[in-house]
Amino acid sequence: MSTVFYRSTDLMITEDVFALWSPEPHVYVLDDVQDLRVVRGAVHPFRIVLMAIGVLAVLGVMGAWPVIDTTGEYLFALMSIVAPPIVGSTSRALTPRRLHLVGRHQGILVTLFSSSDMLVFGQVRRALMRAFEARSCSLDRRDLADYDSGWRRLNQVL
Repeated sequence: MSTVFYRSTDLMITEDVFALWSPEPHVYVLDDVQDLRVVRGAVHPFRIVLMAIGVLAVLGVMGAWPVIDTTGEYLFALMSIVAPPIVGSTSRALTPRRLHLVGRHQGILVTLFSSSDMLVFGQVRRALMRAFEARSCSLDRRDLADYDSGWRRLNQVL
């Protein structure tokens, strides 16, 4: 019986397979999975626009700095500089980048898992690492067991 390292409503990772039920059912045998890597998705266009607005605001304040005289103008300049990073960090939380777990299964490039939830993605990634580790340990034990039984037979013959 295989050890289950991760289980959810649409994914299960065991010592033998990576089974995905959503959006399409796929079962990947871990012996056939190679060249795994994490690929970051594209940045949301809203974040790029906010960064451009922030840069323009800072340049505008720097250009207008010599003519600022009153307290109200200084406060407006300060808010013009502080507001874009605050909005940018909020947009990062509201529009996270999507992460993809990509690899080759039987020589074909496949996306094993994709999520914008960093917590779930980290759990799946760690579970897959543990599954590969357990798989390699069990294969090592099997090799040692075969070696041990072969050594005993050889000793009996000799």
